[in-house]
Amino acid sequence: MKKIITIAALVLFLLVGCQNNQSGTLDTSKLTLIEMNDLTDAQKEKLPITYQAPSVKEGLSALPFKMTLPEILPFDAHPFLPPSINDMSHDGKQLMVEFKTFSKNNTGKSIILMITAINSEVESDRSSSEELKLSSDVIGFYTNNSLSFHLDGVSYTITYMNGEIPKEQHKNEIIEVANQMIEH
Repeated sequence: MKKIITIAALVLFLLVGCQNNQSGTLDTSKLTLIEMNDLTDAQKEKLPITYQAPSVKEGLSALPFKMTLPEILPFDAHPFLPPSINDMSHDGKQLMVEFKTFSKNNTGKSIILMITAINSEVESDRSSSEELKLSSDVIGFYTNNSLSFHLDGVSYTITYMNGEIPKEQHKNEIIEVANQMIEH
């Protein structure tokens, strides 16, 4: 009997340990709270709670939704920086997370890629956007330096700042980045 209880406890531990934070709320256990001591309590209630992840991996695992970052970037980039995560609702359920990287070369102009994810559908003015069909029939909206799309209950915006390339190449490269996120 003792052996059955031990095995059952081990199986339960493995099942819980293998979950990727499917509780529906942000796992703050490995995140650092960014203190805003110069604000009043009333101001703090109106602003999101901001956390910093110690690494990209721990930032992704803290999220209550699955998110994949692109592995192949259209420029020689530093690794993604550990993300900042904003708890918009103060209960770990409505989040905004930002992942950033930038170019390694020092040619005078920086190339920046920022990926923002919000785990709710974000309405925006799309009147000046070009509608695009991405992989898996996902619809994206491209405008100037950004591409936004909605996937599995999460709104994504990819901002790609690269003034060194023609507009059509920029559009193709930002679509490739988005498709990597969608296909995983």
